[in-house]
Amino acid sequence: MRILLVKCVSLKKDVPQYAHPLGLMYLVSYLRNRYPEHNQQILDLTYTKNPMEVLERRIQDFDPHLVGISAMTSEADNLHEVAKIVKQADAAKTTVAGGPYGTSSPELAIADPNIDVLVLGEGEETYADIVSSLSSGGDGKGIPGSLWRDNGDVIRGDERKPIVDLDEIPFPAWDMVDMDAYQNLGRAGNVKRNRYMGIFTSRGCPYQCSYCHRVFPKRFRPRSAKNILDELQVLVDRYDIRDVEVYDDVFNYDMDRAKAVCRGIIERNLNLKISFPHGVRGDRLDQELTGLLAQAGTTNIGIAVDTASPVRQRELGRNLNIKKVRQAIEWADYEGITTFGYFMLGFPGETEEEMNETIRFAENSRLMFASFFIVTPFPSTPLWEQTVARTNPDATNLDALNVFSGFYNLSALSGPRLRRMQRLAYWRFYRGRLFRILRSFHRFRVDWRNAAWIGLTRMFDRKTLSDVHGC
Repeated sequence: MRILLVKCVSLKKDVPQYAHPLGLMYLVSYLRNRYPEHNQQILDLTYTKNPMEVLERRIQDFDPHLVGISAMTSEADNLHEVAKIVKQADAAKTTVAGGPYGTSSPELAIADPNIDVLVLGEGEETYADIVSSLSSGGDGKGIPGSLWRDNGDVIRGDERKPIVDLDEIPFPAWDMVDMDAYQNLGRAGNVKRNRYMGIFTSRGCPYQCSYCHRVFPKRFRPRSAKNILDELQVLVDRYDIRDVEVYDDVFNYDMDRAKAVCRGIIERNLNLKISFPHGVRGDRLDQELTGLLAQAGTTNIGIAVDTASPVRQRELGRNLNIKKVRQAIEWADYEGITTFGYFMLGFPGETEEEMNETIRFAENSRLMFASFFIVTPFPSTPLWEQTVARTNPDATNLDALNVFSGFYNLSALSGPRLRRMQRLAYWRFYRGRLFRILRSFHRFRVDWRNAAWIGLTRMFDRKTLSDVHGC
């Protein structure tokens, strides 16, 4: 079979951040390992000029039997557009959708008649079984871990158990992407433009945050330290990769494993620059691990605090120890690691004083950069069920499901007042850091196009200055 795997694009992003399509690269390598006879290609539309025209040409030239489409929730509109273009080219082509959007909003995704099968959650085994079915004359339906339509009814297959031993999954198909094409694009890891590769060292997170996607089961599944180090060794030796971004949900949940990975990088003398855009839990960073991360080459760490209110932390199921987070930020700063803080304003019923508590924490911390997002309830999360679904179960608004440009107001404040609090948060955080940022500019590995720099410029926004003057 000829198979085209498409990574969708969001045309509404306020912050141009890109990453290699690791999910699709894992699908390719897993299928290669089981059924190497199939011809697979990846088309990443996220950085492609005129993406729909490129898609049409690729479909015409490659003539795939199956088109797999992966999308984040913010890319949902594009997923349906891609599926429509595929079916217009040839209705006999099989379309298989997957990714966070399909997993969190399965009924909405499968309602599209241009989508034949929907993969739920972790995709490697389900994808391989669908391809096996199609290549044997089947229709790809009835596979565990998938959803499909049958005579107008939506049928859900048996639940697919997650892969227990992640070391059994082959390394991503790096040869399927042009690594050089990504080096000049904005990056999630907030680092400067150069050749790099992202990795996952684990899957899943055991914490029960009410606002978090449930793409993977709520349990921590780690790769072994040796398996991770072997992957890094291949990236260094074969592809001359020296910059690495780690995309885990919670890299340091098992602190002994995290320390073993760091020690291995040091012992193998891999000479890496490592960035954690997210996935480092602040209250699970001790002084030893922070020092090892620095020795291993860590330059940037993103720490999600979300809210500084202990009451909110308990209500939201995050249960972050705020005092330990503050200490971890100080350790990282002492080691020369640039820290990025991520905060959210506008939780259900949140008052202005609670928001000020969060802003004060950010102001008084040793964080170098910070972003303040408006809380966005995503479908299939407890937060969605507790808020939007209770009042209007048919209220899914794909335009609003974007943390950069969407807007839901769940707080006790009016919409304009909530936006004003967000602008003031940026002003209050950055006004006392300008000299510190400029003084330390030489050691930053930060791209001007990422959220951190954009946040810095927001303090000079006309509306922000007007808000400040009004205070």
